[in-house]
Formats: sequence, C-alpha cells, structure tokens
Amino acid sequence: MWAKFRKIWPLLVTLGSASVMILAFFLPAVQDQWDRYQSRKIIEQYVALGDSFLIEERYEMAEEAYGKAFHLSDDKRLDIEMKRLHAKIEQINMDPEWGSKSPSDLEDIDFQFLLHMQSEIKQRASTLNSYGIFLASEGKVKEAEESFIEAIRLDSMEAQGHVNYGNLLDQLGKKDKAEQQYLKAIRLDPENGRVHYNLGLLYLELGSKEAAEKQFERAIHIDPDDADAQKELENIDKARKE
Repeated sequence: MWAKFRKIWPLLVTLGSASVMILAFFLPAVQDQWDRYQSRKIIEQYVALGDSFLIEERYEMAEEAYGKAFHLSDDKRLDIEMKRLHAKIEQINMDPEWGSKSPSDLEDIDFQFLLHMQSEIKQRASTLNSYGIFLASEGKVKEAEESFIEAIRLDSMEAQGHVNYGNLLDQLGKKDKAEQQYLKAIRLDPENGRVHYNLGLLYLELGSKEAAEKQFERAIHIDPDDADAQKELENIDKARKE
C-alpha cells in the first residue's frame, strides 16, 4: 500500500503545484476585477451626487462631484466630463444682473469643448445661451449676438433665448427689437417674472410709465418676493406724488 502511495504522491505534488500556479495567475486578475467594480461604484455615487446638486442648482458642488468622478475614471469618461462642464458654465446664470462679471475660472474654451461634445439640439441651444451671456460680459457683443441667434435657431420655443437676446438688444440701444424679443418670451412663458421685469425697465427707458407699471405688477404677481420690481413700483409711485 505504501508503494502505491509513493507512486501517487508525485502526481499529487504535481497537481498541487499546478493549482498554486493557476491561483497565482488568476488571483491578481480577480482582485483587479474587484477593484474596478468598487471604483465604478464610487464613480457612479459621485455622478449621482453631482446630478442631485445640479437639480438643486448648486452648480459649484455639482462641478466638484463630477470632477472627482471623472478623475477616478482615469479621465476617460467623457460623459462625466460633459456633465462637469455643463455644471461649470451654468454658474454664469446664477447672477440675475445682466452684464455682470462671469465667474473667474470660467473660460471661453469651456464652452467650446462642451459644444464640440454635444449633439442634442436642446443641449446645444442651452449652452449657446450661456455662452452668449459670457461673451456679452466680456464685451464681445457681436459674438454674443451670433450665439443668441444660433440658440434661437436651434430651439425657438425656449423663452430664455429670447430674453437673453432682448437684453443684448436693449444694451445696444435697439429698443424696438428688444421689446419684440421680450414679448416673444412672454408668449412662450407667461409666468416668467424676470421677463416682465425686464420689459418694465425697457418701457421706463422709453418713458411709458403706465406700461412699465403693469409689467412690474405682473412680475410681483408671479413672484411676490421680487424686490427689484417692488422697488421700481415704489419709484413710480413716488414720482407720481411729487
């Protein structure tokens, strides 16, 4: 029996060695797959966090979350980079004052990159609208106008494009054309209080106080907390009593 065992033993040793070699080959691959799985989970968690911040209009935090996700993907996930750039450029829409300085870290190339990656029409129109605001704040009026016109061409039913273009036309002194754009925006989105406020300011510039008053009243009806419209109404009332 011992003799038979001695014959089998070399075979067992050989099989054992082979098993060790197989394990040595596959274990790193299994570990690598596990690490990738865990990394993907973390990436998607950051993306989900960025999506939540974006919905809440907390654009800086959304950009940060997407940036971490993109970095963890070894800078390979262009879909995440698109989200990051979108969150970054949306920050320019947070300041309601037309012509105000754009965020310091926002650059022309950010818009160019995003536009080259986008193919969906509404997304491109939204980016072009933001780009136009950026260009106007940089004093590049002609380029801003071209950007707004292209945005409206792509998505003429989006009210914000008409609002932005109206603001630019007003800045350029083209009051009649600015009024037309504001009125188009109101037809598309009657509950947009800022359009009524902007149109009210335009009517004040044209000397039409009654028309301006109606627009400010409409803005306050839509948003009772609209302090800007309330202030303009108070100014009109004060001038009437003097």
